[in-house]
Amino acid sequence: MEQDEQIKAHLMWIWRQKPGLIKRGVEGMMIITNRRVAFITKTSMTYKVHDANSLKQLKRFKDGEDVFRPIYGYTIKDLISDLAMSNKNLEIPYDRILDILTEDKRWGTLLKIRFNFEGKLETYMFSVVKGWVKYPLKDPIEFQRIDWNPLIKIFKCLNFQN
Repeated sequence: MEQDEQIKAHLMWIWRQKPGLIKRGVEGMMIITNRRVAFITKTSMTYKVHDANSLKQLKRFKDGEDVFRPIYGYTIKDLISDLAMSNKNLEIPYDRILDILTEDKRWGTLLKIRFNFEGKLETYMFSVVKGWVKYPLKDPIEFQRIDWNPLIKIFKCLNFQN
């Protein structure tokens, strides 16, 4: 962890999956810093805090406001702790990202990140969920349209500097 790492955005209700028809996705939250993209499925954040911030994000979507914001009180120290909590949590340092792009789909907006993970090429797709069905398994039924360009801009600026 570097001393000057800062959280740029914290997005709730993120759906992550690998490309392919039979691939099962997973829900989590995305934390974007000036050094990495993190996807957290297991967190020490309380349900009450998570729920309150999810509702704030939903209101921002409805009001057309910027959703790329940090969550008050969630620090780099919390992120490091969450990343260590489970091997299902994912960390993608910017220097490992080979390609990052956004795709407009009929149902919403998709972010694709292709990166080098332990010597192997991995691709994950991320989208922001608008609504869920909870039975028999929790699955998204609707997705938000989101402008992923603030994240892409952070990545490209850092790559340009290196």
